[in-house]
Amino acid sequence: MSVKPSPRPDPTTAPENDFGVIHNWTELLHFFNHTFSDCQVELSENTKQVVLFVFYLAIFVVGLVENLLVICVNWRRSGRVGMLNLYILNMAIADLGIILSLPVWMLEVMLDYTWLWGSFSCRFTHYFYLANMYSSIFFLTCLSVDRYVTLTSASPSWQRHQHRVRRAVCAGVWVLSAIIPLPEVVHIQLVDDSDPICLFMAPFETYSTWALAVALSATVLGFLLPFPLIAIFNVLTACRLRKQGQGNGRRHCLLMWAYIVVFVICWLPYHVTLLLLTLNATYISLHCHLAHMLYFFYEIIDCFSMLHCIANPILYNFLSPSFRDRLLSVVVRYLPKDQAGARRQDSSSSSTQHSIIITKEGSLPTAAPSLPPSLQSHLQL
Repeated sequence: MSVKPSPRPDPTTAPENDFGVIHNWTELLHFFNHTFSDCQVELSENTKQVVLFVFYLAIFVVGLVENLLVICVNWRRSGRVGMLNLYILNMAIADLGIILSLPVWMLEVMLDYTWLWGSFSCRFTHYFYLANMYSSIFFLTCLSVDRYVTLTSASPSWQRHQHRVRRAVCAGVWVLSAIIPLPEVVHIQLVDDSDPICLFMAPFETYSTWALAVALSATVLGFLLPFPLIAIFNVLTACRLRKQGQGNGRRHCLLMWAYIVVFVICWLPYHVTLLLLTLNATYISLHCHLAHMLYFFYEIIDCFSMLHCIANPILYNFLSPSFRDRLLSVVVRYLPKDQAGARRQDSSSSSTQHSIIITKEGSLPTAAPSLPPSLQSHLQL
């Protein structure tokens, strides 16, 4: 993901001094503005700011509650690192990191993109957001792959070493996600004028090359590589479960397709818009009205992509009866004893049939379809 585009400032407000051979403020403003000089589209920036603020606020409140609940419930099982919910726990932590960055974007939008928190926070906030965004996508990819491997692998070696492998994979994801944003973040600077703005400010002579490199890396690493893996392994998992004669085979298949569709809905519009705006004028020529519309709606599309922070907890946790049972048990712990006793009785009579979203801890219930022993320890039924 690229740094959020700043509004096109008025050239008359540009600072008198430039950035020498590294940055020329007037030329850079012309670079931002020349696409829109030939036509005007009447769009209300004030309305967009209100919509963005409301959207950010809704995602922040819902996403904060959902991901905190997911972390709270799954953290209690974190010692059992062989479970696939290790990926879900880390994915929820990454999504929570994204959620915690939203108040900054909300304030920036309402302050008309003025950055009031200094140069360090300008870079760190973007770095923190990008690192968590990549982590969330990578953990989702690892979950899709590992779930299929766990279903199909009967290798004794995998049974013995799967705990260590998952630990190593999670550590590797965090390290990789911490490295990927660096080439972009080093070029993010605070332009300290009367109204300071946090901008992506690569050297002007190579600005187009840097912008294209950042956009392509974001699209390749954030979509073109993860999406085929997520789609292929979810489809393979659904096919495998159907062959195993699962009683909830249709429901499981629908869930697999939901994982794929939600990922596409959240990320495809963003990456298409990002690439079109990056390629425009230098590599391709968009109609000025289309370019203006894309630039105007870019932040709304970017904000829309953050819906994955709300969708992930629902798809990979709250749809699982097992998770809901564990969530209920956590809630019961904090209820008064008289209420807790009644809750436990209700909980004991609840359904024990669970989805395949997370791996199981015990043996299969007798009512569930039988599976080979090598698969039983890796399904949550």
